[in-house]
Order: sequence, then structure tokens, then C-alpha cells
Amino acid sequence: MRNDPIKVLLVERSIPNLHRIHTWLAEAFSRSADTLEVREVGRLDAATAAVTADPFDVILLNPSLPDASVMSSVDIMREIAADIPIIVLTTLDRPDFIHAIIETGVQNLLRIEELNGPRLYQAIFLALEWKKMRDEQRQITAELNQKAAELEARNAALDEFAATLAHQIQGLLSQMVGYASYLEMHYAADTDPDIQQSLTRIVESGHKMDNIITEMLLLASISSDDIQIYPLDMERVVNEAKKRLRYLIREYQAELIPPDSWPAALGHAPWIEEVWLNYIGNGLKYGGDQPRLELGASVQADGMVRFWVKDDGIGISPADQLRLFKPHTRLRSRRFKGEGLGLSIVKRIVTKCGGEVGVVSQEGHGSTFWFTLPEAES
Repeated sequence: MRNDPIKVLLVERSIPNLHRIHTWLAEAFSRSADTLEVREVGRLDAATAAVTADPFDVILLNPSLPDASVMSSVDIMREIAADIPIIVLTTLDRPDFIHAIIETGVQNLLRIEELNGPRLYQAIFLALEWKKMRDEQRQITAELNQKAAELEARNAALDEFAATLAHQIQGLLSQMVGYASYLEMHYAADTDPDIQQSLTRIVESGHKMDNIITEMLLLASISSDDIQIYPLDMERVVNEAKKRLRYLIREYQAELIPPDSWPAALGHAPWIEEVWLNYIGNGLKYGGDQPRLELGASVQADGMVRFWVKDDGIGISPADQLRLFKPHTRLRSRRFKGEGLGLSIVKRIVTKCGGEVGVVSQEGHGSTFWFTLPEAES
């Protein structure tokens, strides 16, 4: 039950039809606790003026009006009263008109010859319920949008705080590594071998921690849609990744074989550096004793450049290959997470740059991890 009356705009020029509709309305609402407030108009211009001036809950529209065609009456009322449910009452029986009217998006269409009080009451009730649900949906959507905006603002503040904190930690970490490197360089000959080893481990751990912080910042940036894709200096990108892996390369006594030249490709350098870091890191760890890694690239016919890292390690089973690039993957023989963020993040990075990732491998015969990027114009 409503506290206020249901406001109905009745758009009808026929006096006999007006009498019948009023009779049906009286019959329909005689046993209802709701009350009606009906305003009558007989022309389209009067109807549009009424809708503009007053809020109505429902419109009963016979589109056969003296100042507009049938379809114009429906179209104009739908445009003017976009938020009000419209029930079309008509004497037309042409299927083409009926279908055309329904397709405009009116709430209902009833033929006057087949109408009675209960049917009209049901149509008005359903129209009001539709309006109520739509208004509730709009309110919920508005509230969700507001909460989303608040969360976005909070996340932006947290990202800014995390970035500031990470840079401060990196600054302090650089000092720590610098002092340890200084001691290792100038006093190694005068210190106990155990102390020398501890200094070396401090420096290596410091560089690894710096990598982790850099990766955390990178991971946050992947969530952003605002990235710049530009031609890459791939040799420089790969060298930066190798520089971050220098202790691991030295530990495994690895040999890395680059190509004579790199094809031009489009990407985001900090992200693609992370891809190489991950692929090379996994190759170092799982490429066998004194791993020999071949780095390469080739231009494909589809306008993409395919890059790869090939190792001579233990290889990967077909079943495990299907799971490699999924989050939190732990394989039977090893966990595929090297010095980088993991293969699932690699997939996200390359996908956002417009490329794809994959692996070609056979157990006992090594693996080739590859990714593609759009080719850049020379």
C-alpha cells in the first residue's frame, strides 16, 4: 500500500474510450487500498507539457492523437518520459504497428477491445513494480559506484604510500649494500674467510631484496591501464635483467648466448625486463649443471616478434606445461618461480603489451620459453 496516490496521465482523445477506461480504473481499484489521481489530456503537445510539469507514476497512452502520427506519439512520449512506464492502449490491430510499438520499449501494449478492469489493474501494478525495481537498481548502482570511487581513492592513496615507502627502503638498502661492498672490496684480504663469505652473502641478499622491492612496485603498476607502449631497445632491456641476475649467473657458472641482433618490437621496458628476468632466472635454476642458455628472436608473418630463452635442462611434462602460466602453480618436480614475479604475472604483462606467452618442452630435452610482442616499424 502506498501512502500517496498513484498519479496516472491518461492520454486519450476519444470520449467513449475515456468513459470505458475510467470505468475499468474504478472497477480495478475499488477493492484496493491504493488511490488514483488521474489527469486527462487529448493531444500530444498537452501530454508532453504535463510530463514536463508534473511527476507521474504511469502513463496510459492511446497513440492515435490528432497532432501526431501513431509512431511519432509513442517515440516522443518515450523520449520525454524516459523514466515513466508507458502502457499503450490502442484499437489498432495491424501486426506491423503493434510490433513497431513494442520495439520502442514501452512497458506494455493492450488492445482496448480486449481490456477489462482486472487486466488494466494488473498492467498498472506490473508497471509500478518495474519502476520500483528499476529505481532500486539505480540507487544500488549509484551506491556501488560511490563505494567504488571511495575504494579507488583509498587504493590510490595506498599505492602512493607503498611506492614512497618502497623507495625509502630501497635507499636504505642501497646504503647497507654499499657499506658491505666497501668492506668486501677493501678489507677482504685482512678478514677471516667466514667473515668474507658473510659479507658476500649480505651483498647478494641486498641485491635480491632490491629486486623484490622493484618487483612489488612493478606488480602495482600492472594494475594500471595507463601504460606507454613504445619501441624497445631489447639489448638494453636484456642486459638490465642480466645485471639483476649477475649473482645467480655467477653461482651457476652459466653461459648466456644472445643473438647477433634484436628485431624491433613494441612494449613497456620495465615490464619486459621482468619477463626476461623470470625466463632467464628459471633457465639458470633448472637448465642443468653449468646451464647454457640461448636467447633469440624472430619476426613472424603475423606482424609479431617472437622472443625466447632455450635451455638444456630436464624439460617439462605435457600435463605440467598446461598449468605453467596459471597462478600459484606448483609442479611435481619443481616450483616455477625464479628471481621474478612468476609465470602468471609474466602472462599478464605480455598480454597487456599485446602479445602471448608459451613454452615448448620435452622431458629430458630442455625447454624453450617464448613470448611475442608487436613488431615496431624500422
